[in-house]
Amino acid sequence: MTRFNVLIAVATSSLAFAAVAQAHTKVVASTPAANATVAATNTISVTFNEAAVPAFSGAEVVMTTMPGMVMKSPMKMNGLKSAWSADGKTITLTAGRPFPKGSYQVTWHAAGADTHRMQGSYTFSVK
Repeated sequence: MTRFNVLIAVATSSLAFAAVAQAHTKVVASTPAANATVAATNTISVTFNEAAVPAFSGAEVVMTTMPGMVMKSPMKMNGLKSAWSADGKTITLTAGRPFPKGSYQVTWHAAGADTHRMQGSYTFSVK
């Protein structure tokens, strides 16, 4: 193999690695949006840049503050039903009734085709 062929092989594999490294699953939209204050809602949706593998992906919601109440720690919102969109890019969490007034944190985790688990969180408030 000539020196030129070696350089081409190294450059090609470097570009392929860079493309894979940038292909991690990330949030591209959410409803309610990050840092938003919204009227009553009973649904939260998180949309990713690529289809997630549902078995390795999901989200949970905790209430972090409630007007007129001192909270010692965040309160997990139980009983949320989750459903994935047909294209596998959006998870929707639905509560049986609207979320009470307060602040919330949505924590998500997702793995796409590259199987790397990514995670993050964002907050929103209900007025």
